[in-house]
Amino acid sequence: MNAIFNINRFWELEKRNFFLSRMQYLYIAGGLTGLYFLSMLLNVLTSDNNLIWLIYLIVGTIIIAGPCFFEKSRGKHSSIFDFTLPSSTFEKFISVWIKYVIVLPVMVFILLSLLNIITGIIPVEGVQSHAKEMVLTENLYASKTLFSMLFFQSVFMCGYYYFKRYAFAKTSVVLLILFIVAVFGAILMVHLSMEHGNMTFNLNSDQQQAFRIGYEAGHSVGLIAFTSDSIVRGCSIIIDVVVPTGMWIVSFFKLRETEI
Repeated sequence: MNAIFNINRFWELEKRNFFLSRMQYLYIAGGLTGLYFLSMLLNVLTSDNNLIWLIYLIVGTIIIAGPCFFEKSRGKHSSIFDFTLPSSTFEKFISVWIKYVIVLPVMVFILLSLLNIITGIIPVEGVQSHAKEMVLTENLYASKTLFSMLFFQSVFMCGYYYFKRYAFAKTSVVLLILFIVAVFGAILMVHLSMEHGNMTFNLNSDQQQAFRIGYEAGHSVGLIAFTSDSIVRGCSIIIDVVVPTGMWIVSFFKLRETEI
């Protein structure tokens, strides 16, 4: 067990990684703060909130694809020092996981919340309206939103470990291809079910037949929705938990394989 995880060794690794990452945290905090005040100034002068969506876009990109931007490229020579660190593969992976899944998102959310609180008490209408526009909505803290964020975050972390260079671009292309395949697959399934299924639309049928078809279709749809809604929600929760966890496990074994 000591060879896999040791709390003292892990603490020393965390202190080293925090020391090496301190400038990254400062650059992220300074960049977001500067962009926030630029957006606020633009809102005061022109009543234009076009930069707010840019702030959220940058924040989302930082949180989701952080490893692809802020970690060193996993080339053969650039990572040889990391392989010789007096720490286990599990400790190295957990250190990266904590940084991008916990520390960085919490830091960004706290920073934006503090900026909203500070600017919200300034007695200037344009500043206060900007603070209200920037308030993190309840939808952001919804479980589905958080699970979606974890899903994409785990995918990009896996892409960082698998692609030595241009991890963000390559992972984005893979996601785009999978999305296109999924859309075409769904369209094909719907087309086949409508063409060969039991439900048909016949404009020449009499009223009795039309009523029977409508009644049977509505009864079937309602029964399925009533009996499977909780099952669907349960499966959705399981998928939301299993997929990110699986991607993190795959990332760990890829790191382990690289070090071996």
